[in-house]
Amino acid sequence: MTSISGVHIVIAPCCGARYVLPCYVSLNFMASEHWTDGWREDSLMPNDEGLRQCKCGRFVLIRDLLTIGTAETSELPPIPFVPDERLPECIAQAQSEAMEVAARLEYWRYLNHPYRQQYRQHRDAEEAATKAAWEAANPDRRTWWQRLLRRKAPSYRRPPDSPFTLPAFEPTAEQRQNMERLSEILLARSAAAGRGFDALTLAELYRELGRFDEAERAISTLDGQDLTASLIARLIKERRTAPTRYRF
Repeated sequence: MTSISGVHIVIAPCCGARYVLPCYVSLNFMASEHWTDGWREDSLMPNDEGLRQCKCGRFVLIRDLLTIGTAETSELPPIPFVPDERLPECIAQAQSEAMEVAARLEYWRYLNHPYRQQYRQHRDAEEAATKAAWEAANPDRRTWWQRLLRRKAPSYRRPPDSPFTLPAFEPTAEQRQNMERLSEILLARSAAAGRGFDALTLAELYRELGRFDEAERAISTLDGQDLTASLIARLIKERRTAPTRYRF
């Protein structure tokens, strides 16, 4: 479980404004949904790239804040998150490559949100139809005596051969431009840093762009594959482009 003990007191490098950040004792990355682009729905931890906006109007990364002390409590305010609608402004004004990457990562996930809603509606409708068909084929035929003896009614379990389809993923020109620019930066950074650096994110970006050969090359540089990497690798082989929800 995520737990906090006290606060860090920090100074923004842009104007010297003071803020507080939570002191995390333990971290819990549980969420109601996990997605291949890195989004976590209802996450117990902040689902962002550390991008914030100072009260002077400048954008700043948490890692660039200067820590000057800790305290149990403080009257100082937390530094605000950057609203999603201001991410293009942050990208345009980015003071460093790191800031541009953070803003573009957040913007990528934000622009995928409308598809997430389509995905949920599509999956819920298909699952409801599957369950209705199963219940029609497996009615409760217990006699009154069997009910009296508390014999259990047929219990629905999703048949293994049930359909699993997704709505079409058709990224807009804005989405494609952002993903293409982000992949260019990450590829250059990965080449400079060495094997596997940013490989999972690159593979997912290329996959969503339909650039499957590049996606395969990117994910092949990983030394090992966890659950997320294995799913992305399978989706690449199946030539699927949609951001995909999964259980973690």
